[in-house]
Amino acid sequence: MKTKIFFLVLLCSTFSLSAFAQIDMKVEEEKLLQVLKKLRSPDASLDLNKLSVQFENDMKAILKKEESWSYRFPELRKYIDIKQSKDKKIKTFSWDSRMGGSWHDLRTLIQHQTTAGLLVSSLQNKIALDDEEQSIDEAYRDAAIINIYTFHNGYLFEGIGTHGSGNHHKVLMYYELEGDALERKTIFENKQSIYVLLIPRRYKFDLEVDIEAKTITHSEYVLDNEIGFYMPTDKKVLLSFDGRTFKKTIKN
Repeated sequence: MKTKIFFLVLLCSTFSLSAFAQIDMKVEEEKLLQVLKKLRSPDASLDLNKLSVQFENDMKAILKKEESWSYRFPELRKYIDIKQSKDKKIKTFSWDSRMGGSWHDLRTLIQHQTTAGLLVSSLQNKIALDDEEQSIDEAYRDAAIINIYTFHNGYLFEGIGTHGSGNHHKVLMYYELEGDALERKTIFENKQSIYVLLIPRRYKFDLEVDIEAKTITHSEYVLDNEIGFYMPTDKKVLLSFDGRTFKKTIKN
């Protein structure tokens, strides 16, 4: 009898410890929401820079927890963009940092599973943009991911952002999983790992990705030096993937 009681007590204790160790994702989500709401508040007395950093750090910390992988973030997704790849191996979380003004500095975190647990990385580049080795296109990586295409041997990310001076942009980036690492690859012409379509805000994007045909099409825009904007030419740009690189051709 004593032996049975001992095992019952041990079982209950183990269950209690296990339950205690579980993270309540609803509580964690509510904490994130509170910071995000402050970040979006019109209250001029709030330190937006501090709140922006806090939200991103808190978001990273939560996304590294195993419980977050299967959690849908039902309330948070009302305010930020959350996307998942078709094979359910990659997730992205995008939001407006509120630090760019009319530039709209958008942030995106990428979450994926590894043998050692969840890994969280940032889409944005931390390296100074005046670095000689950096392409000017890197400036447009501040984007919210709106699509993740399962493409070739990896994932083609489609993002959208908006800078000052009346422009907005779309970006395409390709990633592959190499072991536990998610690596960005140079599959665009001139050994570029990011494709940028920059146009005035008064125009709508018509960029289309055809996974089956392995093509990308959009209207051509050419910089008008007199007005400083990229203007439409009534031609189409066709990017065709040859297994290694997207080759560009112009269609009348």
